[in-house]
Amino acid sequence: MHAYDRMLARRCVVLGLVLSVLVSLVAIATDEAASTLGTRSARMAVLLPAIAVIAQQLVLAQCRARGELLSLAALGASPLSQTRGVLAAGLLIGALAIVGVAAPWSDVGALFPVVQGSQSFASVDGALRDLPSGASVSPDGRIAFVEAVVPEGGGPVRPGRGAAARLVAPLALAAPVWGVVPIGSFARGLAALLALALSVVLLHVVATLGVSAWSLVLAAAPLGLQTAWSLARRSA
Repeated sequence: MHAYDRMLARRCVVLGLVLSVLVSLVAIATDEAASTLGTRSARMAVLLPAIAVIAQQLVLAQCRARGELLSLAALGASPLSQTRGVLAAGLLIGALAIVGVAAPWSDVGALFPVVQGSQSFASVDGALRDLPSGASVSPDGRIAFVEAVVPEGGGPVRPGRGAAARLVAPLALAAPVWGVVPIGSFARGLAALLALALSVVLLHVVATLGVSAWSLVLAAAPLGLQTAWSLARRSA
């Protein structure tokens, strides 16, 4: 990379850092009191690819306003070579997202919803007792809590770091490339909404229905397909 690329990379990294701090502050101010550092770290890691794209778009918008990209295009530079520094910065932020879900202090279980099963009461010593919670209702209507009995198997198992990595890694790689490829604002917005919707749906499906965690890689498909389509159309 030449000096211009390095300048754009620094600008994008600094902007990404500022956006990350702002998002973290908003999350801390609005999150539930029981949230831990590990929970917030995992959620922040998932948001980093989106933050990288926003930083890229802001830096590129400034370059277009100054006519810098137009000058590079006049010199024969391709769209991707014009934005090498921004692309490198986006990939660096994406790498931090992967590190975030792989870190031992990150609670990736917070990314997956938990479905609480319905309580089932059984008759024990003349009282109705919910074994998992220990709630007991005596014949005269009194409610008491006794020792809970954990069902065999320990209840539902939440997906771990491997599952979270299958979601974050493809997004961390696809999003920065997608962010620098010339695409119309409307089409880019549609792809972003589709990727967001797929991410939410797939997280729920994997957590509640036991679908293979490999299905999470499909969350990045809208970004990858739109990137490939845009590059193929420009090279045709």
